[in-house]
Amino acid sequence: MKKRKSIAIIIAFLMLFSVLAVGCQPQTPDTVPQTNNTEAINTANVTTGSNEPQLKVSEGVDFGGEDFVILVPKSSGWSIYNDFTPTEGSVDDSITNANYTRKEKLKSLYNVNITEVIAGNTVAADARADISSNNGTYDAIHIELDQVAPLAQEGFFIDLASLNSMELSNPWYTQSFVDQMSIANKLFFVLGDISTVDNDGIAAVMFNKGMVEDTGLESPYDHVRDNTWTIDTMYDMCKGAYKDLNDDGKGTGKDQWGYLTAYSSIVFQLASCGVHICEKDENDIPNLTAYSAKNTEIIDKVLEFYNDKTTTIHLDQIPTSECGGVSVYEYGNTMFMENRIMFRQTAMVRIIQCRVMEEEFGILPYPKYDSEQENYAHGFSYSTPVIAIPRYSEDAEAAGAVIEALSYYGRTLVRPEYYNRVLKGVVARDEESQFCLDIIFDTAFYDLGLVLDIGDLDTKLTAMVSKGTNTFASDYAAVEESAKTQLQKYIDNYESIIN
Repeated sequence: MKKRKSIAIIIAFLMLFSVLAVGCQPQTPDTVPQTNNTEAINTANVTTGSNEPQLKVSEGVDFGGEDFVILVPKSSGWSIYNDFTPTEGSVDDSITNANYTRKEKLKSLYNVNITEVIAGNTVAADARADISSNNGTYDAIHIELDQVAPLAQEGFFIDLASLNSMELSNPWYTQSFVDQMSIANKLFFVLGDISTVDNDGIAAVMFNKGMVEDTGLESPYDHVRDNTWTIDTMYDMCKGAYKDLNDDGKGTGKDQWGYLTAYSSIVFQLASCGVHICEKDENDIPNLTAYSAKNTEIIDKVLEFYNDKTTTIHLDQIPTSECGGVSVYEYGNTMFMENRIMFRQTAMVRIIQCRVMEEEFGILPYPKYDSEQENYAHGFSYSTPVIAIPRYSEDAEAAGAVIEALSYYGRTLVRPEYYNRVLKGVVARDEESQFCLDIIFDTAFYDLGLVLDIGDLDTKLTAMVSKGTNTFASDYAAVEESAKTQLQKYIDNYESIIN
């Protein structure tokens, strides 16, 4: 890491009212006037109807115009990592332009140039080599969620919770992630509005408005507003939707269905109903909590829905020969856009791909188990990138200040444009979806047990769907001790850096 100049400066707090309140149209703040670091930095108010926290500017931080270098993954498939090197006017894309504006604000705020380096191998391999050799090449590491834990356990990263320049309770960090991924109140990597890749990978439900209306059912939006959007409500709405369109007497991908999902999606459906493989104790230490009377009840209900061959079809059941030369996931979009699916479970990136659909459709959160459940919860992609500061950082507080500002402007500048892409580019006829997007993005749930694949329980749950069985009690009993051992090993590996 390059040497930084530190000068005495006085910077006023940024003033900004929140964005993205439920039921309000998101707006992009006016451009912050370009100033030097001895002047007050101001932002325009955004009328959204709520009051989110302000960004607290770190005094005395000046990078002298030097680069802040972020190591990022290679883009692959739908995972496009382009948050940190936007070029002004490079493409006619509002998100890219918002990222460019964010980059310019960081120049004004901390006299720093945000740049990225794409990993030559994996981020984990490149970061391990660089940090082990104390090369100091990177100021921050943007690494996929399924690769980060080993590096954190080996002490390669700074404890973000120890930094005064980062306030992890702010809404621009995903709070369920902060709660679930910390250990003994230390957190070595975090995610939130610093990137939009995690938004693309969040699981959600889309529904065909015409099919719902034609059957005389109440709008799912009303159920969300009335706190009656539950697994039973959704299951009941799907019943009776099936039609054998080609009269072959077989339930196939050529027919009409109430629900389209995938075998593996059961783990996210269960999470949305409150089933957590791991939960924290009073000391912020994770414990295995997958098996309980309530969880067994929930699993029974969800499996009944998923295994109902008159209501639900899984992408896994559709042979590639039926897909017309596209992937089964793309074919799922085809089925939906041909008005043959009432509800589809999918990721946000697939919803965005349905922009050409003629029939009106909407976006919904995953249903709760019942109305007594306090919060929604939404599954995630393992390609979700988190941000970390390498242990060789010469000024971790300055690095934390940059991450804090990138995340804040990600929420106030970039996230509204992401909403616009979804709402205007896909479902402009359905502005009601916006309040559901607020719910979905703010309730992404990161179960440590799924991230670490504790006890291989996600695979076992997936197998129950594919086999049409319910063997959870025996499956759990068979792996309980090994799962506890696996979790304890994870905790023990942190011992030297959490004590």
